[in-house]
Amino acid sequence: MSLRQPRQPRPSILALAVMLAGGGLVGCRSPLASSDSDQLKERIDQAIQATSVRQSDTLSGAPAPKVERRESDVDRMLAARRTELDAIGPQSAQLGSTVEGVVPLTAEAPRRVMLSLREAVDAAVRNNLDVQTARLEESVTEQDIIRAEAAFDWVVGAGLGWERVNEPSVGILFPGTTEPVIPNVSNQRNWNFDAGLNKALESGGSVSITAGTNYVDNLDSNLYVPDPAWQSAVVLGVTQPLLRGFGEDVALAQIRLAENNDRASREATRGRLLDIVAKTEQAYWQLVSARARLVSAEWLVKVGIEVRDVLAKRREFDATLAQYANAVATVESRKSLVIESRRRLSEAGNTLKVLLNDPALPVGGEVDVVPADVPSDAAFEADLKRSIETAIAKAPEIQRALIAIDSTSIGVTVTDNGRLPQLDLAASMSWFGLDGDFGGSYSDIGSGDFIDYAAGLRFSQAIGNRAPEAAYQVARLRRSQAVVAYEQAVQGTVLSVKNALTDCVAYRELVEQNRSFRLAQAENLRALLVDEKTLAALTPEFLQLKFQLQNGLAAAEDAYFASLVGYQSAIAALQRAMGTGLEANRIELDAIAPQKAEY
Repeated sequence: MSLRQPRQPRPSILALAVMLAGGGLVGCRSPLASSDSDQLKERIDQAIQATSVRQSDTLSGAPAPKVERRESDVDRMLAARRTELDAIGPQSAQLGSTVEGVVPLTAEAPRRVMLSLREAVDAAVRNNLDVQTARLEESVTEQDIIRAEAAFDWVVGAGLGWERVNEPSVGILFPGTTEPVIPNVSNQRNWNFDAGLNKALESGGSVSITAGTNYVDNLDSNLYVPDPAWQSAVVLGVTQPLLRGFGEDVALAQIRLAENNDRASREATRGRLLDIVAKTEQAYWQLVSARARLVSAEWLVKVGIEVRDVLAKRREFDATLAQYANAVATVESRKSLVIESRRRLSEAGNTLKVLLNDPALPVGGEVDVVPADVPSDAAFEADLKRSIETAIAKAPEIQRALIAIDSTSIGVTVTDNGRLPQLDLAASMSWFGLDGDFGGSYSDIGSGDFIDYAAGLRFSQAIGNRAPEAAYQVARLRRSQAVVAYEQAVQGTVLSVKNALTDCVAYRELVEQNRSFRLAQAENLRALLVDEKTLAALTPEFLQLKFQLQNGLAAAEDAYFASLVGYQSAIAALQRAMGTGLEANRIELDAIAPQKAEY
């Protein structure tokens, strides 16, 4: 049985507009939004731009003169004997041919493994624990974005309930009757069902649609029609803040903060990768330097033993005991240098292994890592202006500082909106149906004969509004701190770039100077060896001079190789400061998979 009444008028355009207000407010700003925030943001943008420009606007665009291989007076003077002189003295470039390597810690001789710089960098990027930690953190922030976006997902809900009612109530008597017209006892068996969808809106409000049905069965009376009855309703509701909490700037703040955290995490990962690449390159070159010093120390022992043995044979002729004793002491002293060089080589190898974290090269294993590459003496051209501009554009520290400014600006926007009064709109439209069967009740709803409308506003405001005002001032101070931190990041990065450029130029110049120095020392020793063949006797002075010249040539070789290593290390530091170390090593950040293991 169905109850009918005259058809009600359809919802007015105004009512529909109220109901759909939440969906049409997406992207709007509060009508009372402060223009001071926009002006302050513009000033901050200008300050950021001025900080960047100030570091390089006084520099010319022309790079410094290129430092490259040049022919010195020593080169021209000794050009005819260059090949012979290069062959005299320790051959540090032959790193893998040393007789001895690291200090052995087991009965077995350490196994030797050749390792190129490229292999070392790849292993460090792939295995380093700091990089794995950074990639895991980046995966966490990616999930934080999803979690923040999920606040705007549709949410489905449903409910089921049963009720047994048996309670007295006030009856109604007509004049002249003794029995109440309506029973004074409610004896019912009821079921209720409901299901709905609701969704948060980017305007700050929410929309919901709910469908529900109540089944009412009166057990002791035939006075109700229909009985049993199915009461159904469909309700569309909208809530929308009009002042505080209004607009996507506030509603989407958590998503934007999560995105900023993800960007900052990515920059942190890139910064750690840059650190690892630079540290690995520098550790590799330190290993090269340590092995080159071992080559030099072993050469000194070798040539010292040769002199000592010659003197031992000549003791029966013209060599004195003092001369021989001096040669023996010199050789023993040089053997101490070999031991010290081997100790430093072991430490350098272990330092590199820690960075690599390669299962094939464990820190605890007895492996003598032999570098396969020698440092290059490629020309260098310093371009301070371009280097600073590149660093400001790519350095992770600066990018993270910019992200921090954006995040604190979001905080200013949210707290600025929080100073407004609370004025919320709530509106709903309900369709009802009643019938003796389930389908009939929803047929009534479809006819649109029974419709309710409701709309309301609620206002609130704290007297004095002190808490929101304080929160707004704190947010502005945080943003000011972020701007100062950005300026510090720029200054620190520019300082690192300039120092690295200074090292690159100075070490590259030292390479040329020490090359000439080594050539001159080799000529010095060669001339002495020529004299040795023509002298009838080895005087103490002559032997002491020979030992000194051998030491001088070894020192010159060490200085030359150290300048080459320093040059390569300075280039690695420059690439780190500029934020270009990954590109220089052809490393793609996205190609490095995050660690998937869970513990």
